[in-house]
Amino acid sequence: MFQTGVTRNSQFAVLLVYFLLATLFAVTTPAWQNPDEPAHYNYIAFVATEGRLPVLQMGDYDEAYLQRLKDEKFPPELPIAPVRYEFHQPPLYYILAAPVYWLSGGSLLALRLFSALLGAGAIWLLSLCFQTVVPEKPGVVLAATAFVAFLPMHLAILSSVNNDSLAELLIAGGLLVLLRWTAGRGRRMARPQSATRNSQLLWLGAIIGLGFLTKATAYILLPVTLFTLATVAFAQSPNRPVSTRLRRILSSCHPVILSSLLLGLPLWLRNITTYGGLDFLGLGWHDRVVTGQPTTADWIAANGWPAYGERAWDFTFKSFWGVFGWLGVFMDGRIYTLLLIFSAVVGAGLVAGLWRGWTADRGPQAASIRDNPLDPRHPRSIGLFVALLLLAGVAASYVWYNLGFVQHQGRYLFPALFSFGLLVALGWREALHPPTSFAVAGLLLFWAVVLAGTGLAAGALDKWTLLFLAGGMGVLLVNGWLDRIPGGTRLRPVLYALPFVSLILLDAAIPFLYTVPQLAGHLGR
Repeated sequence: MFQTGVTRNSQFAVLLVYFLLATLFAVTTPAWQNPDEPAHYNYIAFVATEGRLPVLQMGDYDEAYLQRLKDEKFPPELPIAPVRYEFHQPPLYYILAAPVYWLSGGSLLALRLFSALLGAGAIWLLSLCFQTVVPEKPGVVLAATAFVAFLPMHLAILSSVNNDSLAELLIAGGLLVLLRWTAGRGRRMARPQSATRNSQLLWLGAIIGLGFLTKATAYILLPVTLFTLATVAFAQSPNRPVSTRLRRILSSCHPVILSSLLLGLPLWLRNITTYGGLDFLGLGWHDRVVTGQPTTADWIAANGWPAYGERAWDFTFKSFWGVFGWLGVFMDGRIYTLLLIFSAVVGAGLVAGLWRGWTADRGPQAASIRDNPLDPRHPRSIGLFVALLLLAGVAASYVWYNLGFVQHQGRYLFPALFSFGLLVALGWREALHPPTSFAVAGLLLFWAVVLAGTGLAAGALDKWTLLFLAGGMGVLLVNGWLDRIPGGTRLRPVLYALPFVSLILLDAAIPFLYTVPQLAGHLGR
């Protein structure tokens, strides 16, 4: 299998390109034309000018007025001051942003760039996470980092005013500590609990506690951490009594629980005192204030389950890759088709890699096991376990949220970008494994045949999709034959980098092809 070289300079290059693109998005996106941006801005302004935390009140959400603002593209004569429905959010991001507000005189652009800078920190920490999981695969590390940095919707969110950037920074930092702890820094995992490892766990709990003070989406880090620590502790003592295993689990988990709860407790008590009952997140009160949003039950009653399922898949997929503004600016449909085909190839690659891992012999295939990070016997398979656990938790919370409200926004899956980045990089790598390339090309051929048959029967042939499928088959077939061409394997790293370089080009074009033409508004404040 091929290797691609990566150095620290390569990672810094990714961060530099990311920040240039984020700055482009921040400068060109018209004022307030990012989801919930006015409400987040008003929270920062309140903290900066009042010197205290706001309280969400009835009247802070006016559906009709907000819709008018969006319809008229936020004209200057309509103030954004009444848009305050994010006042229930945890305060850490807004407190950190308040000095930027003071120094810049309330500049929207300055606050967007502040968020983009936090996003750069999150991407850098995620890159270190990828290095911890697959240190022997530098090309995979670079590809995974590039995916999270250049995913168009992620770039748009990180270059807008919201608390997602800090939440992602803390999630990435917590994952890094967790992954390094599970890696054991050598052989220390086999030793009794040490002061150093206890210190690591206390720091991990502190990061989780800061996540409590930032955004509800960061809470997922606590169950992922505790489940991982319990699994590792349990696996380390397979022949010990159950009581011994439980003691080891508790000794690993209690520092995390203690330090995280100590940080979160003051905010929870404040919310309970302010909003009543056991509403420690303020979400129950928020749901009562924010009236007018379409509920899932009402939507299904009006349109039916099939339409709901179709919308859930279609809008989640598109908004994960990129639907801009207030989720009303779509890219060309052919771009989504290309992204769908790429996603299918990555998915097929993951299945092939897992199958190859499960069916490999232990003895003769030892080298193959080390080469395949998707093999469950890989020395660092715990990293893949954490990625899948995080993805399952975030997906479950996404489904749970959509049981109440119709909010099929792919950006809500971004807390699991560590998982997506790792799986995309590994799946695409496996798809370029020569035997897999031929198999996946066959799947694309089957897809094309079925599509052509149904299209001819319906009298509406989807020529663009057929063309893209043919192109995908061509790339995979060429890749499969590279080993038989003198010097051909030198082309494989180029093919591996192709999707991620394409994302950069797409990002550079989005403001000029989509957001600015469709959102023509006011570029700053």
